[in-house]
Amino acid sequence: MAFLRKLFIFLALLIGILFAVSFFLPKAAHVERSTVIDTSPEKLFNYLNNTSNFNQWSPWFEMEPDAKYEITGPESGVGGILAWHGDKTGKGTQEIIESNPYSDIKLKLVFDGQAPAYANYKLEPVMAGTKITWNFDTSLNGPIEKYLGLMMDSIIGGMYEKGLDNLKTKVEALPDPEPIQEIADKVQQPEEVMVEAQNLIYLANKADMDGEKISKALAESYGKLVTFMAEKQLNFAGAPLAITTGGSPEEGFWAFEAALPVDLPMETDDSSEIQFKLSYSGKAVKLVHIGSYMSMGKSYEKLAQYVAENNLEPNGNIWEQYVSDPAVTAEKDLITHLYFPVK
Repeated sequence: MAFLRKLFIFLALLIGILFAVSFFLPKAAHVERSTVIDTSPEKLFNYLNNTSNFNQWSPWFEMEPDAKYEITGPESGVGGILAWHGDKTGKGTQEIIESNPYSDIKLKLVFDGQAPAYANYKLEPVMAGTKITWNFDTSLNGPIEKYLGLMMDSIIGGMYEKGLDNLKTKVEALPDPEPIQEIADKVQQPEEVMVEAQNLIYLANKADMDGEKISKALAESYGKLVTFMAEKQLNFAGAPLAITTGGSPEEGFWAFEAALPVDLPMETDDSSEIQFKLSYSGKAVKLVHIGSYMSMGKSYEKLAQYVAENNLEPNGNIWEQYVSDPAVTAEKDLITHLYFPVK
């Protein structure tokens, strides 16, 4: 009995010490691994941005290919969700919550019964191709999670290394895309589409019909919108838009609304410079423009010609969506989606 009593006291003291020490352990865990892939940032980004591609290189899919997998949401970009349920891999979801061409993609990970964790692909052009850094971050709550956090790098790091090796092999074996001019010849034709409404924050502005002045006005407008998003804790839900509200080359000015799709609806003060609305929903004629923003005149002429020839009736303001990031994309390769709403 005396031995058991001493053992009980020892265990109680040990548990007490471990509990006390846990207060000084990190409250979050971070894991990251990197590799260089012989490809362009654009090609790697587009591959990673497609949710259905994840299981082609995922080390967890290799571990349990017979688990139940389901993909929902958009084919690529924000809102794409991969859900899984397996004996070895457990149950959870992975969702793209931020997508910034061609630099980074942020993912929200929810494992059954646990608080959300976050992963991130950061892309950086280097001499040998593109450096990708795969990050994992999670908060640690309670003593047990904090002690497990000390082993997080060894638990996840090896899987990340294997995944990046798989990704490198997969992407480097992919065929190169067609030359940009060949793509342009195929896609620069108007098509009728149905557009779904999006949550938008926007700012009305106006600029003289001059390339530099328009670029400056757009940059200033988007800067204010991004600051507003950060203050309101909103997330990007799509590429930036510019909605034409007035003006023309003949009048010498362009009036527009610089807009950003966001993940949540919200209320704004009527006196605020930045407002919220739902974007247009319904039928539109769409054209993909490839090249300089200053050369979009001919594309708009083609849109207007299609609308007239097909006896379609205009149904609101035209808009353009800037799919490519001009900071990392050559001017000749910029991709812009043009929309002409019709009845």
